[in-house]
Amino acid sequence: MGWLGNPLRPLLLLLVMLTPHSGQLTLKASKSPAELILYENGLLECEIANLSAITLNPNNLGVLWVFTGGTEELNIFMYSNGQITNLWEEAELSKNSILDGNMSLFLRHVTLKHLGEYRCEVFIPPNDKASLTVKLEVLARPTVTIVSEKLVEVGTGGEMILGCQLNGYYPCECKTDWFQSNPSQKKTKMLTDICIAPPIKNPDGTCNVTTEVRLEPRVEDIGSSFECRVTHKAFPESYTAKAAVTLKEAEIHLSKSSIVGSIIGSVIFSVMLLAAGIYLYMRYIYKVPPNVCDLQMPARFIHQQTAEITCHVSGFRPDVISVGWYLRRMNDAEESFIGESKRNQEIIRFSKAKEITEIGKENATDVNWKVRQSNFVVHDDGTQSLSSTLEIYPDLMEDNKAEIICRVSYPTGTQEKRTCLQVDAIAPKLGNIIAPPVVRHNTSVMLTCPISFFTPRQLTISWYERINGVKSLLLDHTEENEAKNTVGRYSHCLREFTYPDHTYSVYSMLTFIASIQENDGKEYLCEVNHVSLKHQAEKWVKLEVKAFPTLDTIRSEPVNPEIDKEMTLSCKVHSFYPKEISVLWFKDKKAIKGNDTSELIENPEKLYEITTTCTTIPTLSDKKSKYHCLVTHESLPKPKFAEYVPENLVSSPKVKKITCDPPNPEVGKTLTLSCEIMDFYPASIQIDWFRDEVRINEDSKYGIANEELMNERSLCSKVTKLTLSPSTDDHQHQYMVEVYHSKSSTKPQKQCFRLLLKGSPTISDFKMVPEIPWFGEYLSISCSVHGLLRKDFIFEWYRGSEPVKCGVTDSGFVSTGDNNYKVESCLIFLVTAEDFERELIFLCKDRYNNEAFKRRIQLPLKAVAPKVSSFTNCDNDRLKIGGKYTLGCRIEHFCPKDIEVVWYKTSNDCTDYQIMGKPEIDKNGLYSTITKLPILMEKNSVNYVCEVRHEKTNEIFEKSFKLRV
Repeated sequence: MGWLGNPLRPLLLLLVMLTPHSGQLTLKASKSPAELILYENGLLECEIANLSAITLNPNNLGVLWVFTGGTEELNIFMYSNGQITNLWEEAELSKNSILDGNMSLFLRHVTLKHLGEYRCEVFIPPNDKASLTVKLEVLARPTVTIVSEKLVEVGTGGEMILGCQLNGYYPCECKTDWFQSNPSQKKTKMLTDICIAPPIKNPDGTCNVTTEVRLEPRVEDIGSSFECRVTHKAFPESYTAKAAVTLKEAEIHLSKSSIVGSIIGSVIFSVMLLAAGIYLYMRYIYKVPPNVCDLQMPARFIHQQTAEITCHVSGFRPDVISVGWYLRRMNDAEESFIGESKRNQEIIRFSKAKEITEIGKENATDVNWKVRQSNFVVHDDGTQSLSSTLEIYPDLMEDNKAEIICRVSYPTGTQEKRTCLQVDAIAPKLGNIIAPPVVRHNTSVMLTCPISFFTPRQLTISWYERINGVKSLLLDHTEENEAKNTVGRYSHCLREFTYPDHTYSVYSMLTFIASIQENDGKEYLCEVNHVSLKHQAEKWVKLEVKAFPTLDTIRSEPVNPEIDKEMTLSCKVHSFYPKEISVLWFKDKKAIKGNDTSELIENPEKLYEITTTCTTIPTLSDKKSKYHCLVTHESLPKPKFAEYVPENLVSSPKVKKITCDPPNPEVGKTLTLSCEIMDFYPASIQIDWFRDEVRINEDSKYGIANEELMNERSLCSKVTKLTLSPSTDDHQHQYMVEVYHSKSSTKPQKQCFRLLLKGSPTISDFKMVPEIPWFGEYLSISCSVHGLLRKDFIFEWYRGSEPVKCGVTDSGFVSTGDNNYKVESCLIFLVTAEDFERELIFLCKDRYNNEAFKRRIQLPLKAVAPKVSSFTNCDNDRLKIGGKYTLGCRIEHFCPKDIEVVWYKTSNDCTDYQIMGKPEIDKNGLYSTITKLPILMEKNSVNYVCEVRHEKTNEIFEKSFKLRV
């Protein structure tokens, strides 16, 4: 989303602000707020209501859609002068429908970022303008899943749990209700024992929530159906999902004690009828033993849930009686006393139950078993009845298969009833493993397995990875061992919840650093072992690891692209996975054609990279344009881009030929040399004038240079001028302008102009035989003079400042047929080292007015390094202590003569004592000389070194003298 530069934008906005509102143009739209479904397409209506009274002309119609989200206001669509500017990729509007009066905006793939207000503005100059605002709400329907058991037996006192999972809904306000319908009773009731977990927010803004209902079904509930009713804004009516659970009556076996109780009751009733006559005797005198019924208890004993065992004692006389309760666990040799009930009193004992330790904690609690008496009744026949109830909290680990003994004691004897406890556990329910929607390469990942509503607390959790059906253990978690890793890079933690009914829920969280090589395509299993399970329960999830693409900086070739010349942009996209990727190029948000991308390259980490290029021809107006390389990849929630602004656009200068004003300059009259430098950018440029390779400065005697800006076009142009008053010495000299534009090139551009003065003779270029002169050899150098108007000219040669007296030959004046003369002059001389870097001048002098015209040349001679040889005036076999000797070196055949000679005596400078000869020209035409050092022989052996340095060639030569006594 965003506003893009467009030349129509200022005009369109100006028309919107300045057009008066006449009230003739009206718009109609759909209801506001408009409701669209998440990830679907939708339409925001905006139509001209009174189109019949208005004529639409594409060149005189403006439409503007504006989006307001929070405090940000964005222009997303524009139509002006028949041109559509789509400023928002998600928005679309048909050009044909606009002319039919339908300005409705089509939105593609609506997400939560589209929430906000949309304003449609339509104006028809000069006076018609109207606007309307539509508020957009995005809805996401929840996915409803019912979690339940397939078959539940009723009549056993067990508990049933139904779960309703809602995933991916928006807005996050949602209501869920549970209902039970019984066709036989023809009624529906709302269930109230509901547990609602806090909503969980997904990365895309949608929410998840789970609602559970707990109930104890009875026999009369058989045939009932259970449904979860969801009320959400995305549903026009409440959505109902039914639980696939069937209630079945449990098989009940008539116990022997019940039959005996019934028979005894019948006998007592018969005896009472037959013994009515002796009732008073039996009531006051006869001691009647109690009738002890079988123990009454629930169908199931659940771990750590309250249960009651009741013993009914009836028909006894007198009231001296006690009911005692005892416990014998499996591993106990003797029974333990719990407590007892007596007439009008209770004796209660407490049994310390097994220490119940939470997973990962050491928090022991005592659970009380207690005895209470109730329902003491005195009957009309003088007998009494009472009930004694034992309230227990059975523990699966200690009390399973334990024996409960109820012992009734009275004056004539004792009776007891026994029962064996069968303590059941509640099996854990595993939810689907929760994983991030996008698993990123080399980032931390948490897999969460919800394990809900189980008891007892002891639980074993194992995590596995599965590849091609083969499981590998990652870690175990038990009560005794918190987490035993078999693979070190995995870590584990638990989050536990405890409920009032002594059930537990646990979130098992596996954390690790995900990588493509290790984790992509692997299945992860959470396996749970519990005492209530015959087989392990498990859930699994498959990971797809992705790597976000990284975009390098866009590079241009050349680095400083030239205006109106081809420029190639390249961008390296790397470190992404999987390999499917889309790359597009844009200029100011307008798509441009990119070249084929390079071949995908896979690195050792299984990550991919490509290089994409785009070739275009920039203009000067592009210096503020923005080029984008846009990358779309399945790992990205939205496209990613790199940006390039061609701030370094350049244009190479075009240097025209130098012109002279006047065209035929004369001696002593001012002239101007001009050169135009055209179409360069940026404006910084360096211009220099030269006369025969000598730079002309501001105070130069050769002329004054200046620059002028020619015009103010988009590209820069200049004219540079050199003004001078020529003398005869300027005749035939070359003037050069050098243009250096550092932004476009490291090499300067040059233009040359040879100045020829009117009426002045022309001296030709020098000819040399041989073409490459050398020292000690004769050189013949000649030139010709043309355009002589008369014969009053003399010709001279100079070597430096010295005139040449011999070796000169002139041809004499030769008529050229155009009333002019020409003369050829030749100089032959022996080249020596003195001619190195010395000018050779040919002079043509007019005897009439003393005007002199010169032509110079410097011979192409190279510097020559010296040859050094040593000599002495002593014989090494006859050296004596205290003797005087001379050491010397011959330095021969070098040019130029600038040398430096240094003498050393065992690294000490002794140059002050040396004798240096004057360099003289030798037979080879080069310089030669000698250097001497007088010495006094000492006791010890001495080393002398003569070092010769030739400055021009930068050569250093050494000669050593090792003298021994």
